[in-house]
Amino acid sequence: MSEGQVLYAHGDRGFDFYLVLDGQIDLYDECPGDPRRHRHIVTYSRHQYTGELALLNGQTSLVRTVARGGTRVVRLTPAQLRSLLAEEPEIARTVLRSFILRRRSYIQHGVGSLMVAGDPSEGRVLGIITFLRRNGYPFTVIDTRHPEGRTELAGRGVDPGAVLPVVLYGQGEYAADPDPRHLAGLLGLTDTLESGQVFDVAVVGAGPAGLAAAVYAASEGLLTIVIESDAPGGQAGTSSMIENYLGFPLGLSGQSLASRAEVQARKFGARIALPCTVRQLDCSTRPFTLRLDDGNSVRSRTVVVATGAKYRRLNVAGLERFEQNGVHYAATSLEAALCSDAEVVVVGGANSAGQAAVFLSQHAHHVHMLVRGDSLSATLSHYLRERIDAAPRITVHVRTEIAELEGSHCLEQVHWVNRRTGERTVKPVAGAFLMLGAVPNTVWLHGCLDLDTHGFVRVGPEAAPAGGETEDASCWGALQTSVPGVFAVGDVRAGSVKRVASAVGEGAMVISAVHEALANVDRR
Repeated sequence: MSEGQVLYAHGDRGFDFYLVLDGQIDLYDECPGDPRRHRHIVTYSRHQYTGELALLNGQTSLVRTVARGGTRVVRLTPAQLRSLLAEEPEIARTVLRSFILRRRSYIQHGVGSLMVAGDPSEGRVLGIITFLRRNGYPFTVIDTRHPEGRTELAGRGVDPGAVLPVVLYGQGEYAADPDPRHLAGLLGLTDTLESGQVFDVAVVGAGPAGLAAAVYAASEGLLTIVIESDAPGGQAGTSSMIENYLGFPLGLSGQSLASRAEVQARKFGARIALPCTVRQLDCSTRPFTLRLDDGNSVRSRTVVVATGAKYRRLNVAGLERFEQNGVHYAATSLEAALCSDAEVVVVGGANSAGQAAVFLSQHAHHVHMLVRGDSLSATLSHYLRERIDAAPRITVHVRTEIAELEGSHCLEQVHWVNRRTGERTVKPVAGAFLMLGAVPNTVWLHGCLDLDTHGFVRVGPEAAPAGGETEDASCWGALQTSVPGVFAVGDVRAGSVKRVASAVGEGAMVISAVHEALANVDRR
């Protein structure tokens, strides 16, 4: 190679993998709008190699790679690298571990030129930061609350009248207040779907159940696509710490579990399309057609519904005004930083609320846990009850619910009332974390699948339509919906156990039923 030869630049997609035989390759982080601030990251020499998760995921490069004169390499396309990883497990372990660690380092040091400018405590800024973090994309923040932040923004050529937040990317380009789909397109996170392609299985939802289904389907040779509206992990991805997941005695965060599962699924060749929302499942034709909110469609021979459930919203006046401005539906380090040394409220009595209360008590001055029931004993795991009982910075208020939210721009006070005594309490708080019940994400299934009175998908014998075809009824499995070839797993399923481990188990188990359904289709 010649001196200074660029192997791939920041923003390139479909770039190759290079193993150095002799010579050296330099990596650079390019600073948008200011070439003087380009920084050298690392130099790879003999028997070292380029690449990180963007290569495996089919996303755009975050860095610029430049060869020095006389360098000799082994060059593999992304497809060739995937084949190598599938065939050589020892090499796969080494390469994937280094890819994961490199991405973590990129995130830690803000490599990739992306900057988010605005007030980090403001709802729209928080939404962008949350989207980037949950998708594992590195960035840095320019805090415009401070004069130096506004000066830096102006120095990068941003119009003083631009609507905040502003996202700076590429070589000095910026977008004002982008929504997640626009942002994903700018950053190369989206996957191009080929028209006319038919998948063996389409998994809708990338929570624990959906990702497990994708891993097992792809590893068994099925042409697999996962369609996710936000980020991998689902509701579990917002959990700060899962301590009762088998094999992790020290616990792990929901996002860590999701990111590992995503890498695993992609390693086996699964496609992951995000952010894409399925608006309708057309069950009238075979293959099935999933109509997306961007006007595109995905066709698949089988479908696994894994869209999970979301927390129920409070019926309190003014709630929308405070959402992401003090009212949150997740308790991660991002939200905890906004509540440092202040009082907060956690509403709910299940494990997710308990985990949030324990985590927030490490950052907040005090946590008030509001529970509608008489106690936590019927809804919370024993280990969490013990943790909460022993925590001096957590107070549990039973038979209690929020009555009013107050604040000018962001949430400042919460009123709650004891339903038995009528006693009303007013507290100044920095945040209210709502983790109430479960509302299934099944609006897109109305008119296609049989749902129960709460909107959850019926499966198994109770979903089998009366007078159905004998060959279909004979193979009606525990995860089969009312339409042969369409399955439901995880929290979206009626009667499911709301635990991460059970969701993962169902995602793995459903693939045997998918194989059987595909065999039935082939026999017809």
